Amino acid sequence: MSIFEKLSKNKGTVSSALGKELAQKVLQDNETDILTECIGLVTYEISNAEMKNIRAGAAKVVEIVAEKRPELVAAYLEDIYPALTVKEAQTRWMIMRTMGFCAHLNRVVAEKAIEYAKKYIEEKEGLIIASSADLFLGDYGALSKEAAATVFPILEYSMDTVMKNEQDWLLETLYKMYPNLGEREVVLKFAEEWQHFERKSTQKRAKRILKLR
Repeated sequence: MSIFEKLSKNKGTVSSALGKELAQKVLQDNETDILTECIGLVTYEISNAEMKNIRAGAAKVVEIVAEKRPELVAAYLEDIYPALTVKEAQTRWMIMRTMGFCAHLNRVVAEKAIEYAKKYIEEKEGLIIASSADLFLGDYGALSKEAAATVFPILEYSMDTVMKNEQDWLLETLYKMYPNLGEREVVLKFAEEWQHFERKSTQKRAKRILKLR
């Protein structure tokens, strides 16, 4: 069965398991032809909602590989960039995360993704997509002081309009780029506001930032 055929049956928990299985073949067995095919499929029939399972399944493979071995994906960011416009949040989330994982190797294309991160944060259509934008901006902002200054206004807006449970990912983002930030007081204030929140994960992330002052 071809990769396309496997992904066409891609739904629910099967989707995640298949994506992990295919990604491991790339990472452990060096079957890079799988990655090449998946890179092409993340934009497959980009306007056709019925093809979302194929796009999302392919995006899962690309994302997993990009996190572990970004050098295999970085050169293809321009090819997968259009997937940031698809209707389904799953594909957009994974491609946005991929942009972040590869930002240090292909800053030119990653920088282009900032406009979509801003859009996702302004629209706040759901936690999955808003948090992907937050995390991407953290990856990009960690590149340099200049990069951090570019994305911080967008993160400030996100901090002011935080969705339920989004704070964990914002705190994760702010911690990652903290060394490059000039607006540290703003970040410390945000961490102070969340350090006593009921979620232990939130408390932990907030206090980790406060230890940096």
